[in-house]
Amino acid sequence: MQPPTRPYRGTAAGQRVTERRDRLIQAGIDVFGTTGYRSATIRAICARAGLTKRYFYESFTDGEALLLACYERAAEEIHGAMVRAVTEAPANLADQVHAALVGYFGAIDNDQRLARITLLEILGVSPAVDAAYRDETERFGASVVLLAGEAFTTSELPLTQRHLVAQGIIGAITTVAMQWLLTGRHTPRTELVDATNVLVLAVLERLRTSS
Repeated sequence: MQPPTRPYRGTAAGQRVTERRDRLIQAGIDVFGTTGYRSATIRAICARAGLTKRYFYESFTDGEALLLACYERAAEEIHGAMVRAVTEAPANLADQVHAALVGYFGAIDNDQRLARITLLEILGVSPAVDAAYRDETERFGASVVLLAGEAFTTSELPLTQRHLVAQGIIGAITTVAMQWLLTGRHTPRTELVDATNVLVLAVLERLRTSS
């Protein structure tokens, strides 16, 4: 049986590993979200984190593994912003949809690294990264269903079609966001929110009355 690792300056070994991993994720978000994944190097990420390559490979097998961790962190921050906004909104569908969109566009506008990673850098990297992207899209789609439960439960459309509608809502929002990012973010955030709000509410109303 291995003896327990002694704390270093009062910090246990496992905690130090976790802290170094978090520093690398933060550095990865900074590098991938500014210069991009494809031009990033492990050396540059380690330099940003203030760690050696030895500690990089302690937590990640390669740059793609770090990209996945950064994507998961970025998506979680965006999702959290949306949930907080909805929680603070009045308890009716129109206000909550608007709040979710305010949370989404606010998160990617306030930290544009999150926008670049979740909308651009994650695409076309590998089958494993594609699978992570699909999983997150499913999670955001499930949040749409949860938010607009009545529209989905009262619709007489087949379950597969309702699922596609939820995915389509997420796709429409992210396409608007991607175009906004690629065109220099010239459109005011309020216009993005208002336009996508019209789109989402129209789809939900049509879904509710579909048979």
